[in-house]
This record gives sequence, C-alpha cells and structure tokens, in this order.
Amino acid sequence: MLIDLFNLVDGSQKKMVLNPKLDECEITYQGENLEIKDYSFEVEFRLGEKKHIDFKCVGNITLQGKCDLCLEPVDITINIDERRDLDMNKTDEDRIEDLDESAYINDTKFDFDIFIHDEILVNMPMKILCRDDCKGICNRCGANLNLGSCDCDKNKPDSQMSKILDIFNQFKEV
Repeated sequence: MLIDLFNLVDGSQKKMVLNPKLDECEITYQGENLEIKDYSFEVEFRLGEKKHIDFKCVGNITLQGKCDLCLEPVDITINIDERRDLDMNKTDEDRIEDLDESAYINDTKFDFDIFIHDEILVNMPMKILCRDDCKGICNRCGANLNLGSCDCDKNKPDSQMSKILDIFNQFKEV
C-alpha cells in the first residue's frame, strides 16, 4: 500500500493514523515462500520540525511456513513495534549517498509493503520449529519422528556416512 505523505510535508495536515492493508507482499525466507495468514497494523505519521515526520508502526503478522526439522506447517507470529524519524528533506540521491536503508520512501510516497517486508525479514527466527523438542524426520525413510519411531536399523551406519566414518576411524587414538 502506497501512503502519500504530501499533506504532512506541506504542513496542511499534522497527523495521520491508518490501518493499512498489504497489497501483494510476498515473503520469501531461506528460499521458501511464506503464506500471510493474518495481520493487523496501526501506523501513525506525525509532522515534526523541519520536514521530519515521526513514524510509528505497531501490530503483528502471522505467517505460515514449514518446520525446519519435520517439514510440518507452522504458524509464525511476528510482533512489530517500530518508531522512526523520516527526514523528508532528503532526495533519493541523498538517501543513496548516505546509505540510508529506507527503500520504502520515494519522494513523498511511503511504501508500506516494502517496510513490512523488511521488518519481517529482520524479525524472523533463525530456525522455524513446530515445537522446541521437535525430533525431525528419519534420515533413512523420511518418517516424522514426532508421530512415532520408525523401523529403520539405527545401528547400521548410513551408506553416505560410511566414508566419513572411515576417515574418523583412521585418526582415532588406540
């Protein structure tokens, strides 16, 4: 959603409060597309001094991804409580020169989708787990070990690991 801040910049409006909707915001994290299940945001823009706008965004978003260990669907809720000072005196060239990371501002337009996308990526957990004690899947048959054990022989080493085990055994102290 593009939000036009022109009325704030020219001083005809002092404050703007919105509950923006996400347009077509795709979230890709670690090569996987995450589905947006639900979200709720309240944003406030307040005119400050010398064309500075105080920006506040409070809300949460729920995404659906897959557990990194067992590949079962998982809901991920991310809470966002962000405050920023938007310097509307800067041109796009000034932002690039200053290495300003606010790619969501273009002239007097604020792109809420880009802002939320960046905030989601910053706040995503390092590992997505369905539960803290997830057992994952069997590396031989692919069975979900959270649902029960499988019949695979755990004592016999995996054929892919046999070469590495040979190397370790060569360097083992006697």
